[in-house]
Amino acid sequence: MTDSDRLDRALGAYYGLALGDALGMPTQVMSREDVVRAYGTLTGFEAALPDNPVSAGMPAGSVTDDTDQAVIVGRLIDEGHGRIDPLRLAQELLDWEKGMKAKGSFDLLGPSTKAALDAVARGVPPEEAGRYGSTNGAAMRVTPVGIAFDVEPLAGFLDHVVESCQVTHDTTVGIAGASAVAAAVSTGVGGGTLDDAVTAAIA
Repeated sequence: MTDSDRLDRALGAYYGLALGDALGMPTQVMSREDVVRAYGTLTGFEAALPDNPVSAGMPAGSVTDDTDQAVIVGRLIDEGHGRIDPLRLAQELLDWEKGMKAKGSFDLLGPSTKAALDAVARGVPPEEAGRYGSTNGAAMRVTPVGIAFDVEPLAGFLDHVVESCQVTHDTTVGIAGASAVAAAVSTGVGGGTLDDAVTAAIA
């Protein structure tokens, strides 16, 4: 596979994240029944309903914290020459939320991430702050890890995944979810098929 092919697949992973995020944005925290009632079969970008507690006011095609946090992780990997400084990640996420609040957005940090970052702000070490993070926050932002690193050797790859999780989701379920997503992305970016990516995710 050429470098151009790999770049194309890496961009595809980022675009896929952002497009899927934007498609799902208006349905955040809605039940399946409520989604069908409001939108029918969702086949394109839609604006959020004005009473949605998370995405109210967001126009069609908007991305959420899922994409924004992934971009932050990708930038930190680049600036850190392959390493993610947990304190820097914590500060970047807090700064992101501050900016969102200033814009009047309801699309803020999730419960596990917020609790962990509040703990860091109180002086709790990053390696302890994420020990209760059992939601999907680490998995939703891990795509850049899969883009940047080969899934093999697995031990080294998982070290990078853990580094991206530690400050907010340093739990078995949090790391497992992020590892599955990152492994699928890495396999796809490396030239694997969809079946290869699924196999890597569940391995």
